[in-house]
Amino acid sequence: MNTKTWIVATGLVVLLFGCSGVETHKYTEVTAFNFIQGIDKSVVVSFGENPQNHYSFAIRKKDIKTGTKLFSESKNNTNFAVFAELNEQTFIRSSNHATYAQLIVVDIDKKNQIATFKIKAQLMDLNSKALKKIDETTVKITGSKFTVLL
Repeated sequence: MNTKTWIVATGLVVLLFGCSGVETHKYTEVTAFNFIQGIDKSVVVSFGENPQNHYSFAIRKKDIKTGTKLFSESKNNTNFAVFAELNEQTFIRSSNHATYAQLIVVDIDKKNQIATFKIKAQLMDLNSKALKKIDETTVKITGSKFTVLL
């Protein structure tokens, strides 16, 4: 393969990957922590820049199946949670403010150990009460972190 062909091929791969809509996060973590009240076990998935700057969602293990859609407006659905720690600020859903959260389990691929979630939300800063929008983002969990989910 000559240099020109290699450059064009590499450019196409980068272009296709960049347009795929799948975001990668420097930091992802899955913790088997029963954050959600009740008898069903839950996990917390965190993603973002690093452990000090990240978004998180908690979901019951029984809800981790392809096609599950969870929505909460002003914290009216307590079956899941979405929150964030950003620049030493805590963002949460609030029953007294215009907050919402949506979580979709896009795919659970047990064979390849890949879980794909989509999340979007509007959360409230715990101190200032300012609202923070989280645009729809895709979160992929793989390998040993995948096994914690199920």
